[in-house]
Amino acid sequence: MNGDVGDWLLLIYTLPSQPTRKRAYVWRELKKVGAVYLRDGVAVLPRLPHLEEQIRQVADRIEEYEGTVDVLPSPQFSDVRSRALIARFQEERLEEYREVYHACVRFLRDVLHQVDADDFGFPDVDNLDSELGRLRRWHEQIVARDYFGAPEAQRVRDILVKCEGAFERFANTASSRVSPAETQRDDVFERLSGRSSTPEDVPEEYPL
Repeated sequence: MNGDVGDWLLLIYTLPSQPTRKRAYVWRELKKVGAVYLRDGVAVLPRLPHLEEQIRQVADRIEEYEGTVDVLPSPQFSDVRSRALIARFQEERLEEYREVYHACVRFLRDVLHQVDADDFGFPDVDNLDSELGRLRRWHEQIVARDYFGAPEAQRVRDILVKCEGAFERFANTASSRVSPAETQRDDVFERLSGRSSTPEDVPEEYPL
């Protein structure tokens, strides 16, 4: 929607206080699609066809949980209120983009640390490949709910490109460091269904 004032979709619901897992489920589902809470039990989203379908599914689940729910398409907000809502959406996505950006910085530092090590190899490549995949999926999820073009989006795309380039160089360097003798040893271990690396060869992943 690129920051334009548009049409909205309002969800108003109540749920029994117990069990709390039902309330937590609805909250997670709404935050997953990027809903903004106006107050407890009142959430708003831009009115888009795929979001309407998802909100209807959440509403059905609320009724299954013995709650009450109303889905109000096109509620009447003033332009001033709509612009304030758009700012809320952008602020929430901005915080998420910043989290991904910092995680990407940590990834680049981890790559540099591994490159400086003398004994890194394919287990390290696998770990970094898994982390890079996690960063990509995380970024894609935020982009999917960034309805109004939050700041930092391009900055995160740029650093992800840097992460991908750094990983490719790291993987190539790891490949070049594997000697023929090491390759032959790994092949023999694989034939015998043994292990080609020990647990201490594999670094722990850094926490977010």
